[in-house]
Amino acid sequence: MGEMIRVLLVEPHKHPRLVEVEHTLENLQKLVGGDIAASYPWDDLVGIVYDDDGKFKEGNEANRALEDYDVLVGPFIITGLSRDDFASIPDDLALKFAEKFWMPESFLMLPDGLMVIREDDGTQPGPEFLHKTDRLFEDE
Repeated sequence: MGEMIRVLLVEPHKHPRLVEVEHTLENLQKLVGGDIAASYPWDDLVGIVYDDDGKFKEGNEANRALEDYDVLVGPFIITGLSRDDFASIPDDLALKFAEKFWMPESFLMLPDGLMVIREDDGTQPGPEFLHKTDRLFEDE
């Protein structure tokens, strides 16, 4: 088995969760549901990895608003960054972005734009969030 990577997985209508997978292109593609693309919208050393064709795939659901300019569709992950590759997300950034994307979102198209509806269940991730990491794709 190769190097393991811990990432924050954000799926539609669910709270984010930490997952650990072997660091391969195939596993990143499985996590997001297709060919990967990445974006780096923040100053933090993290990247958003998502399905490059996710917005065009039938059945993919809108997931989360990305700041004020885009909507991420389908599952996406937030990774840490090394000098030249994706890396495990550090604890402080995992918690920061788990908090940012904690509330699942739904979207309603209105004549003057898109309305974001946050599904607040009254919970927030705490420090214990960092101690639960699911391992995926081990038996394949």
